[in-house]
Amino acid sequence: MVRHATPHVHSVAPPDQTSQATDIMGRVEWRGPVVLVALLAIGAGGGYAASAQSRDTAVGSGVPSPVPAQRPEMPVEAPRPPAPDPDDPALRPGLEMAPATLGTGKFEITFPAPVGWRTNANASNEWKWKKPGTSNNSYVMRIEQIDSQDITIEDAIDIRIARLRDEQQDVDIVGRGAASLEYTYRSNEGNARHSFMRWLDLDLSGQADVEIVVHGRERDVEGAKDLIDTVADGMRGAGGGPL
Repeated sequence: MVRHATPHVHSVAPPDQTSQATDIMGRVEWRGPVVLVALLAIGAGGGYAASAQSRDTAVGSGVPSPVPAQRPEMPVEAPRPPAPDPDDPALRPGLEMAPATLGTGKFEITFPAPVGWRTNANASNEWKWKKPGTSNNSYVMRIEQIDSQDITIEDAIDIRIARLRDEQQDVDIVGRGAASLEYTYRSNEGNARHSFMRWLDLDLSGQADVEIVVHGRERDVEGAKDLIDTVADGMRGAGGGPL
């Protein structure tokens, strides 16, 4: 009797599902960065292409033209030279003076005035002195009584400066004292003018009584200052008392 040998069957263990899952996840995790890098590359390339296309299409064509300013400024006018001065001889210091009287009653004032100069009343309380034969915009003196305004000398100076800057051109305040003002400006005729002003409190009331001004050219500055100082220092009110 022949015995047949029974073949030996090797048992094969079923696949480990946990290992398979690990392998699959490993492959996914490995491919993930690759896919992400690829997507980023595609996105960057697409963005660059879109940007390039946008830049290309944003470039205009044709002849460039100026664009109006959003906040245009007014053009600045070039400075104008002053008109030529009259060629009258300069006003000199040390003029011959003689007593003069203006006003009546308590408003009467006496003062030294240049001999030979003519006076002209601009108003009931204002007078102008001018040497006969001199040109306009040469030199002139004006005296005004301002008793009725009831203002201090300081206020009178402030008002004068404000009016000058409002009514005249090229005003420059050269000097200001407690009762005086020196300034330059451009006249209505375009001439450069140099002026001196003084205010007086004749009755020591604390208020301005008289305003004196001498206008001239630059060549008249020395004589104009001497004239206004002489008139102001010698002026007296109705009571004849000191300034």
